[in-house]
This record gives sequence, C-alpha cells and structure tokens, in this order.
Amino acid sequence: MIGLIQLAERLGRPRYRALWVLVISGALGFRIAFVAFPTWQVAVETAQVVAGLVTYPAGNPFYVYHTKLWTVLHQVCALLLLSGVSEIMLSKLLSGVLGMLSLQALSMCVFALSRNVLLSIGASLFVLATRSASNGATYPILLMSTEHTYGSAGLSTFVLAVASLGAGCYGLGGFLVGLMPAVHPSLGLWLWILVATCLAWDFRTARAERRPALKWFLAGAALTTLSLAVQLTVTYDVPRVDPVESAKYLRGFVAFWDGHRAPVGSETLAVALNRGAMALGLIWLIGFRDRLPPSAAFLLRVIVGGAVLGLAMAAVSWIPPDKLPLTLLMLMPTRLLNFNGMIFVPLLIGLLGLYSRLFWGRLLMAVLLVGLLLSPRSMIWEWSAANRWAWLQNGFDPLIVMEMTSIGLVCLGAADWARRRQSDVPAVAPEGAVVTLVKGGLWIVSFAAVALTGFLTLRLRPDTTDYFRDRTNNPFFAAVAAEREGMVLTAGSFQLVQLYTRRPVLLDGALDTLPYASESGPAMQRILLDVYGADLLNPPEEARKKGVLPRAFHRGLWEQYSRARWQQIRRTYDVHVIVTPGDWLLDLPVAAEGSGFRLYRIPD
Repeated sequence: MIGLIQLAERLGRPRYRALWVLVISGALGFRIAFVAFPTWQVAVETAQVVAGLVTYPAGNPFYVYHTKLWTVLHQVCALLLLSGVSEIMLSKLLSGVLGMLSLQALSMCVFALSRNVLLSIGASLFVLATRSASNGATYPILLMSTEHTYGSAGLSTFVLAVASLGAGCYGLGGFLVGLMPAVHPSLGLWLWILVATCLAWDFRTARAERRPALKWFLAGAALTTLSLAVQLTVTYDVPRVDPVESAKYLRGFVAFWDGHRAPVGSETLAVALNRGAMALGLIWLIGFRDRLPPSAAFLLRVIVGGAVLGLAMAAVSWIPPDKLPLTLLMLMPTRLLNFNGMIFVPLLIGLLGLYSRLFWGRLLMAVLLVGLLLSPRSMIWEWSAANRWAWLQNGFDPLIVMEMTSIGLVCLGAADWARRRQSDVPAVAPEGAVVTLVKGGLWIVSFAAVALTGFLTLRLRPDTTDYFRDRTNNPFFAAVAAEREGMVLTAGSFQLVQLYTRRPVLLDGALDTLPYASESGPAMQRILLDVYGADLLNPPEEARKKGVLPRAFHRGLWEQYSRARWQQIRRTYDVHVIVTPGDWLLDLPVAAEGSGFRLYRIPD
C-alpha cells in the first residue's frame, strides 16, 4: 500500500505531466477510433502478401507494389495475421492505433507550448470533433475513420515526434525521429531534413538540449535499419525494367491521373495556414520567446521550417512533371503543407494557454473554441438535437475564426510584452470583481465548448456490422475465396477485393500504386490496354486526376466482349473469375451474386 502511495506521488510530479497527456489522450484516441470509427486498413492487404497468405505471379503490378512498398506496419501486421488475428480485427486494431497517435500528436503540440495537462487533452478532443485539423493540400488529413493507413499514421507520428521534442520528452521524440522512415519513408526523409535544419538553426542551445535524445534516436534508427534489412532480404521482389520505360509511365500517371501531385494554388486553405503558422512561429521566437517553455522553441522552429519548405514545394508543384526529378515526384513534396495544416489550431490553443490568466487571453480562447464549434465542419451538426440551430453555420467560417484569433493573439502578445517591459507595473495587475466574474464566465464557456465536443465524440457508437464484410461472414466474398485457381479480375475502381477474399487480383482498383512501384508501369499499361481499353498516357476525361479507372468507362466494352475474347484474357493473364457490379451483363456463366456484386467464371 505504501509503495502504491509513493508511486502515485511520484507520478503526480511536474516531470510526469507529459506522461499523463500521452496516456490519457492515447487511451481516448484508441477507444474512440476502435469503437466509433473503425475502418478497413490497406496496410492489412499488403500484410497478407508479406505473410504469404496471398500469392501472386511474379511481375504482376499489384504484387510489385506489395513487395516494394516498405513500412514496418506491414511486417508487424504480417506477424499478427500469421498468429491467427483476422483481417477484420487487425483493421479495427489499426484503426485504434491511428486514433491513439492522432490525439497524442495534437495534445502534445498544445502541451509543448502551454504545459497544461487538461487543456492539452481537451484540445485534442475538440480538434477531432470540430474537424479543425482537416486542412490538407493535395492529400487529405484524416485523423481516423480512414482506410489509408500510411498517410494517417505517417503524419500523426511526424507531428508526435516533433511535439515530444518540443515538450522536453527527448527520449520519446528522439526514438520516433529515428523510427520515422520505417513508419513512412517519404515523410521520414522530410522529418530528418527538418530536424537537422532546426538543430543547425540554434546549434549551441540545441546541442545541450537534444543530447538526451541522441541515444534514443540511435535506437529508433537501429530498428529502422533492421526493418529495411528484412524488407530487402525477405519481401522485396521487383522485376528489372528499363528505367526509361518505367519513367515514361510514371510521368504520364502524374501528369494525367494523379490528384495528389497536382499544382497547389495560393488560395488553398493549407497554404494560408502555413503562412499564418510561419508568421506566428517567427513572432514568438523573435519577440516573445521569454514567454515560452525552453524546449518549446524547437517546436516553433520546426513549424517555421516546415512552412518555408512546404510553401516552396507548393511553388515547385507548378513545374511540369517531366521537368522534375522522379525521386521528388515520388516523395509527394506538397504533403509537407499538411504538417502545419494539421497543427494550426493546436498551435493557437497552445499559445493562448500562455496567456490563460489574462482577460484577453481567455476571451480569445472562447472566441476560437465557440467559433470552431459552430463551424460547418463541426460534429455538433451531426447531433440531431442541434439541427434546429443549423442556420448558425453560415456565420462561422473556420478560416475567418482562425485569422481573427491569430490577429488577436499577436496583439495580446505585444501588449503583454510592453506591460512586462515596464518595471513599475506589477507582474499581475489587480482585478476588480467585474473582471474576475467575466474571466470566470469565459473560462466556463471555453470549458463547456471542449466538454460538449468530447461528449459528442465519446457517445458515437455506429453500427459497423454491414461494413466489415469479408470471406468469413459474407456468402459472396466466400464464393470468391473458394475459387482457388488463377486470379480475380475486378471492374474498375473496385478496391480491397484481395483483403476481403485472400485472392490475388489482376489489377487493383486504385492506380495510384504506380508512383510507389514505377517498375509496374509497363505491366499496368499492358493490362489497361488489353483488358480495360484504357491508356495510361491518354486517359479518359472522366478519369483525369482521379487516380482510378471509372467503371462506367469500360462497362460497354466488357459487355461487348465475346466468350472467346474472355477466354483469350484467361489464357494471357491467368484470370479465372470476374467481379462486377450486380447489374452488369457479360457473355459468361454466373458463379455467384449478392451484396450488389456478381461473380462471373471464364470457362476453360
């Protein structure tokens, strides 16, 4: 009993406040995502191949993608699949991990600046419920409820690593920086560039502050090296392709099909927020640094450096793809804008937390929280009781709310700096009863806004029974899984069929696998021309910048194919069955149908 009391007293010390933020926000994030926002995860699909549960012929475009794309997520998921964890449960667990990382990243950003535990945890729930982190440029920012494992996990880990260093958690921050390339190689490279630049920015101070992080960084880098070694020796299986040929199709895809590498306009919300984050970071680094906790300056340096580099990459995005190096195209440079796009509101809340004892600090906090709570993106409007007040949405544009708060914050910082410059002014001016009462009211308003969003988020319990359908609980997918010979051909834009059935597919519905495995370009082009009647270098108008081939484009072609033509496709590509929408009529026998799908078998 005495030992437990001593442990409780130890954990209550100020040095453990960051631990409480990580534990509580992580537990809330995992619970919310696992219960309210579980989705299928694409990383589990590749893990099926890494684990050997789904086999492909060498050279297949989807197989090349599976074996070339490197992340430690595939390796961990493959081990869990081999241990008996189902694809459904593994996807739910990964969904929970995405929620955990996202709330931890948001809360640590606020904590690094404010050092307020309750504010940091509440702010992460608030940002989630108001969707005020969803400010992506060419790549969406989805904290949870997304199938795209890599983008969500990569960005949240990126933010968590930087925020941990800014909060003085050098061990965790250093380890995550070292591990980051194994989580998301391209974001890991950008993170290493930013961290190295910011360390050089203030090297003398940074050397003393970051020394504790070095051994942990080396530990993370060692795990990254081990993961890469496993990838190259066990998983990697990519054919030798003429680099000129593969580059032609990669550049064609980026130019005609890819929306993630499209030019970023100067009026984009992410660009505006990066400009604002850069301005706020510089102002507090140069003018009001004495207000910051010592380690928080590193976070602001990364924010400024990320904004400068992200805005530069936004300008680069206007250069034609054929004029840019292929490596830069594959790194998707404009996704750097998402860093500040995700953390801009936590940045405002964290800086306002520095002035929480001042009247104007609490007023600005209330304005920001109430304004974002009533904005059109907020989850409050999905709560039936709030529908009668939906007309309020039009008056709360999120960008205007953030701009007004930023301007007010700068004015507050300047006034506070001027007050503190006068030696004859007391540190805290005496307050009258009215001011004290108003400050208390503003605190209640802010607390109510955060509490309401937390309540709305925690009470979500959607029914996902019909969503998680695969070979184990759905007759149609079980019928596809029972076809043990050959490969599965799917109608355009159908995705995750391999995940549902554990059967290899000729070509995945999302063609944006090509930038990650350029060697698959010639084979992908051959399949598109022979089977779908499409061309990578001359796509149909309705497919441009979509990344997928619309089903409507080739429906008429498939319905005109004779049985002999289908048999030729079978002989050429070893395709035995075809998955189409339930209303398509092919000149083939129907093997199964249900759930809006139809399965055709190509006779020998």
